[in-house]
Amino acid sequence: MFKITLVLLTGLLVSSITSAGHHEESHTMAPVASADQVVVVYEVPCKNVQAGLTTLKDLIAYEVGASPIAYSSSPGLIGDAAIGAVDLFSSASSMEKAVAWQDSDTQWQLLQAKSLQACGVNVDEIKATFIFAS
Repeated sequence: MFKITLVLLTGLLVSSITSAGHHEESHTMAPVASADQVVVVYEVPCKNVQAGLTTLKDLIAYEVGASPIAYSSSPGLIGDAAIGAVDLFSSASSMEKAVAWQDSDTQWQLLQAKSLQACGVNVDEIKATFIFAS
């Protein structure tokens, strides 16, 4: 009986030691974007950040289902009085195609206008920063 208990305890100890490091963070950095990808950071001053963020999320949800161009977009708060998004495009060309689609899509434009209205701003107040990965 003692040998069986010892074997079981040893097995538990070994499995605990080998799995104990699974939660540790990697000590290497990974790039946000690969070469030739484009990251765009949008910032919109917003008087009602909760309403603005809700409508921005609706806009991005529409993009996911309707855009013929694949790209990712993550909405969020910027400080205390702004909302924004970070978009990742596979290339400058795909970004241009996505913008052309947005300019031609009536529903996208209505959702953007609703989001800007919730913030009390107009389209000219959107700040965009473009990062071209190399």
